[in-house]
Amino acid sequence: MIAHVARLTSHLGKWSNRKRILLVAGLGVLAVTATVGSVTLAIRAHEGRSQEDTRAQALMQATQLVPDILSYDFNTVDDHFASSLEHLGGEFRTQFETVSKDVIIPSVTERQVVTKATVVESSVVSASTDAATVLMFLNQSTTSTDNPAPKLDGSRVLVSLHREGGSWLITEMTPV
Repeated sequence: MIAHVARLTSHLGKWSNRKRILLVAGLGVLAVTATVGSVTLAIRAHEGRSQEDTRAQALMQATQLVPDILSYDFNTVDDHFASSLEHLGGEFRTQFETVSKDVIIPSVTERQVVTKATVVESSVVSASTDAATVLMFLNQSTTSTDNPAPKLDGSRVLVSLHREGGSWLITEMTPV
């Protein structure tokens, strides 16, 4: 190894100053390029892990919150919808509050509705740092004075979530 370094040094000694400067500059450019490339790869790897974490968190929140919001009993429907509001955000929260008070709660109470929603399957459609969209396939079993035998309905719902602070809030639920 020392012999190879000695030979290289003797060859460099025969080169002109211009060639030596170009060699050193080339090695410097190569070192900077390698450093920038390494940093870029490290940042992209971190962003990839961060996006996967976001996807997993959003999916977990959606699969917990959506069935809870869509499962209610006429005996506790007022409290249920009031407590559901803390998991909603944006205009959706206002719309949900209005529709639940004006339409859903009176109908559920009058018809003595009990419903239980379960997630059959779910998947993240898209995700960014603080937002995600989840497609959910749900089954909802419902009983009422109109139909005392459980009625099973399947549905698909596109759920938009946004992270505010440390919490994920549902900002949209669209049947598809």
